[in-house]
Amino acid sequence: MDQVPEWDYQYMGSEVGPRLAMSRRKADRMLSRGFELTERPAVLQAMAEGRIDEGKALLILDQISVLSEIHKAIVEEDLLAYAQTRTYTSVRRHAQTMIHKLDPDAALRRHKKATKERVVEKRDLDDGMSSLRFVVPALEGVLIYDRIDRIARALPKDDRTLDQKRADVAMDVLLGKDTGAPQGEVRVYLTMPVTSVIGMNDDPAMLHGYGPLPAEVARDVVAGGIWKRILTDPVTGMAEEVSDVYRPTAKQRELIAARFPRCTAIGCQQPAHRCDLDHCCRYDGTNTTVKNLRPKCRHHHRMKHESTWRCENLPDGRHMWTTPSGDVYETELEPIAEPAPF
Repeated sequence: MDQVPEWDYQYMGSEVGPRLAMSRRKADRMLSRGFELTERPAVLQAMAEGRIDEGKALLILDQISVLSEIHKAIVEEDLLAYAQTRTYTSVRRHAQTMIHKLDPDAALRRHKKATKERVVEKRDLDDGMSSLRFVVPALEGVLIYDRIDRIARALPKDDRTLDQKRADVAMDVLLGKDTGAPQGEVRVYLTMPVTSVIGMNDDPAMLHGYGPLPAEVARDVVAGGIWKRILTDPVTGMAEEVSDVYRPTAKQRELIAARFPRCTAIGCQQPAHRCDLDHCCRYDGTNTTVKNLRPKCRHHHRMKHESTWRCENLPDGRHMWTTPSGDVYETELEPIAEPAPF
């Protein structure tokens, strides 16, 4: 690129496009990404060596773009190490959490900028179908999906899948038709340090089913919400255990969701409040405890019981899976409070 005169560079897409049989817009996008990668040699090297793929490389570039150079270097180094063994979604959530804590103002600026880009798009599909895409703030997105999901689950059983019911409910709601089921109460679950609630700092809130939200946005939600206190371990930041009972109580379910906000299968993003509570060690009459229970979506719950996959709860709270071929994967803890600095 250094050999291309500045006045010609802006038109390179028109030259590259025909050579690669792609549109000018796609060629411009590819050139822009290539240039951004050359600006971050550590990311480019990690991709060239196969430690991360192109998607994660571009994700890292996008996530650090709002930070100062000092903060960029800190987050980039952390993400390059983290991304090698994690899914794209896990890397994105980890990056967002770091940015919110490292530079809350940058996170808020990014949120406000993204909010201005909300949109509804229609894309024509084959076989007489269409796809509708909504880009809205995360909080409203979670609320909208929760409403559709609750109505769909309340419908009478028939030959439709749950996904088909959700699609039908969304169409009925948008077209002003009767959904055929109670509307239900729409809920979101936010975990937020009390120090952030009262304005002592700007640590982010965690929106279950999504990830971190800027403190300023979350405070508006908290002001009109129902508060529940969760005590955390000062060393690990993890939510503490409640008393043992025969069946999981509502209190236990809330505590487990706070400790494990999504399905504990590797890479699964299903929020805990839509999961089953599984006894990792087979129920023996006494082990319906927070230590033994873990959220698993219906697919992974069945996988554990109907296949040769095996899982085990480790003493520190992590969940370990062993595949039929013998590979071992461990989940990560997700503290809801900052561990004490000692």
